Amino acid sequence: MAVALSLSCAGAPALAQRIAYPSVPASETVTLHGQPVEPAPKVGYTALPLDDQTAPTDTPLDGDTISPEEAARGADTLLLSQLSQNYRPHPAIWRIGDRDTTIYLFGTVHVLPPGFAWRDAAIDAIVAKADTLIVEAIDEDAVPDFAVTYAGGSALPPLAARVSPDHRAALRRFTDTLPPEAAAVLDGMPTWIAAIAVGFARDTQAGELPGPGADDWIEAQFRSRHKPVIAIEDAAKVMGQVNAVAEAEQRKTLDKALDTPAATRAERRAPTHAWAQGDLGPGSALTRDLAVTTGGDALGGALLAHRNRAWADALVRRLKVPGTALFAAGAGHFIGPDSVLALLEKRGVRVTRVQ
Repeated sequence: MAVALSLSCAGAPALAQRIAYPSVPASETVTLHGQPVEPAPKVGYTALPLDDQTAPTDTPLDGDTISPEEAARGADTLLLSQLSQNYRPHPAIWRIGDRDTTIYLFGTVHVLPPGFAWRDAAIDAIVAKADTLIVEAIDEDAVPDFAVTYAGGSALPPLAARVSPDHRAALRRFTDTLPPEAAAVLDGMPTWIAAIAVGFARDTQAGELPGPGADDWIEAQFRSRHKPVIAIEDAAKVMGQVNAVAEAEQRKTLDKALDTPAATRAERRAPTHAWAQGDLGPGSALTRDLAVTTGGDALGGALLAHRNRAWADALVRRLKVPGTALFAAGAGHFIGPDSVLALLEKRGVRVTRVQ
């Protein structure tokens, strides 16, 4: 907003100097080529309010009453047109519970395009009535220091020394597109995180702007209402487990990221649209994207399968705590045969999709 204001002020024209003109008496005769001109008869026009002079007849005017619902629908329509959302969002939601406990399960996307519409009445109602929010990690614990969690605190070699030899040229071409400071940050990342960063940087260079994810909005709602927010796992421990995956497996993921051709905007946004529409089936763009980005079996196990098993156990234990809770975690954890949902069902827990 501040940028927009500064630009608008910088572009404002200077005030013009007023020039004084001599007035003409109303009684003075008007002449043309020295001949008097008879005044033409005046045509009477109906005076209209300013709004009616410019606005179509079906446009609400300043004096009209517009309900909050109508205003919200207008704003939603604008956002949908800007982001090619020709649908109303209805992301997938599940529920588990017993006599005195209800836990809603919601798969989220951590980074969304600014203005992307994903909320609906169902998720708003759940956020309002849930007593507790369960998330993957609390913000301040989510990103431990890389140097501490990787290889017992030893310094990382440059990324060029960790990528496969036949991919060094591709890495160099990529880092040449980055500011030196960004390339230095990349060198300090564990290999598997650097692989994710490659895709993220390419999307940003292609014009994608990262915005807050669904998790951010949900957590902010619970904190503003002074409801407890708890983590289902220890972020530092998980980071250590993933960093401990063999470097050869992490290298495969980095090589794959460098090999991946540039995607179109439609291809980049397809998984997010699928998520917002609750499309998580085998042919879903979100499901296909997860299979591509997860990496090899070892890395995928550390990032998804192992954590899913621990989460399923934690949720079963949580069923012994009376009340209503919302568990919000990455949508990838709710897809496939090793998902949290499948593991809960194997443990005898009934999972009901409510949306």
